[in-house]
Amino acid sequence: MTYTFDRYLLKRYLQIYLMLFVTTFGLFVIIDGFTNIDGFQEGQPDTLSVLMNMLSYYAYQSSLYFDRVGSILSVVSVMVIFALLYRNSEIQPLLAAGVPTYRLIVPFILGTVLMSVALSANQEFMIPRIAHRLQSSRSEHRGDVQKVEPIYDLLTGIHIGGEALQLGARRLEYARFSLPSPEIAREFTTLRAREATYYSASPKHPAGWLLADVSPTWEQIRLTDDGRKHVLATEKPNRIFVVTDVSFDQLSNRSSTHKYVSTPELIRRIRNPAYGIISARGQALHVHSRLLRPLLDMIAVLITVPLIIRRESIGLVGNMAICALVLGALFGVTQASNYLGAVNLISVDLAAWIPAFVSGTLAAWLSGIIQT
Repeated sequence: MTYTFDRYLLKRYLQIYLMLFVTTFGLFVIIDGFTNIDGFQEGQPDTLSVLMNMLSYYAYQSSLYFDRVGSILSVVSVMVIFALLYRNSEIQPLLAAGVPTYRLIVPFILGTVLMSVALSANQEFMIPRIAHRLQSSRSEHRGDVQKVEPIYDLLTGIHIGGEALQLGARRLEYARFSLPSPEIAREFTTLRAREATYYSASPKHPAGWLLADVSPTWEQIRLTDDGRKHVLATEKPNRIFVVTDVSFDQLSNRSSTHKYVSTPELIRRIRNPAYGIISARGQALHVHSRLLRPLLDMIAVLITVPLIIRRESIGLVGNMAICALVLGALFGVTQASNYLGAVNLISVDLAAWIPAFVSGTLAAWLSGIIQT
């Protein structure tokens, strides 16, 4: 009988989760769509084109939305289901039969694990593939063109800038690469190119930028011995390949682009000396947060159940209000801890683990108030 009830609870959990996701995402689409309708209409000839543009935009955004609210919906689903069980008096027969309350949490833990796997798959495989779509403008006319934020390659000292960045094509328009002296060039030199395209490392070539219609040409640059390792000639005289690990996504929205790459890529960037210390700290904190998310989700479930099914209940509405308040406070602890880690007041690993320590301690303390 217990396993039958487990399947029943798991099925309800998945149904409630799906219902909450569709409802909240639909609300997000309505609010965001009406607020930014001018952006969708830009460059569109008719209403049908506007609707198709909106459909395409929000289809991609659903993946990012799932990543942002997936953990929250997991906890809210547990709250809703236990509130319904409490209201419909479905728990009392099981307790009277000797089934402990914590035994009822098993299907919810399983459901949380399933959602964590789905969230991880979405983060590691889906989001990196469509990252340029997620950062693109609502206007199809503008596409994924971004404003350039110049950056230094700290390993070589090369300064990279330009006028516009096309994320999908990995192309930098009207690029400027400044070669420092005397490390790379014998005199300070700025390479100006009509466009520069980024290529990831492969067995045939290192990672770097291919500059087209560049001036000055490679023969005209007075490179040092080390510079010849980082500024390479090509078969065409008007093209130069600049070796650097600074990728195209680091030239726009650097404070948030690490959220769109996979965990192995994040770890590679953290270990790469070409990136700055502040950027590396932010990415290291994000890696810890990703790894801890499944654990925090399960701890949140263990906190939710005792607060909803309390031994000394003050009423269903009061229980849910206290539960929401406690979970909100824990969310504040998480944000505060991440901030302290980002500004280097505490270490990155401690900043990531403080929420787990606090939440785990609270879950253990609350186990004594659950109804049995």
